[in-house]
Amino acid sequence: MTSPSTEREIRRRRRYAPSFKARIVAACLQGDASIAQVALQHGLNTNLVQTWIRKAKRQSQLPAVPDFVPLPVPPAETSLPTPSITVGEICIELPSPRGTITVRWPVSEAVQCGHWLKGLLG
Repeated sequence: MTSPSTEREIRRRRRYAPSFKARIVAACLQGDASIAQVALQHGLNTNLVQTWIRKAKRQSQLPAVPDFVPLPVPPAETSLPTPSITVGEICIELPSPRGTITVRWPVSEAVQCGHWLKGLLG
């Protein structure tokens, strides 16, 4: 009978050439491929490939990608009227085919407003 230590196969850590790693990292950064897909195609572990990508970023081998990209924002529409709301007032706007219906209700009568609204929607 053989002992467990003699049956065990000695595995050595694989080493990959820097040029191979660079090709894999570049393939992962293509817009149409996922990291998992590239790793699977080359028989690699996804976590290993992600480590290569992080290391390449730290070593500045990759083009810098900004964390923030400013986007143009269209100017706000000024044609819409801003309703004037009085403090202490509930303002409900209901769209209808004929236009928006605006209902104003005193905050002191909020319970009655709630009943009215439930009746309207119920």
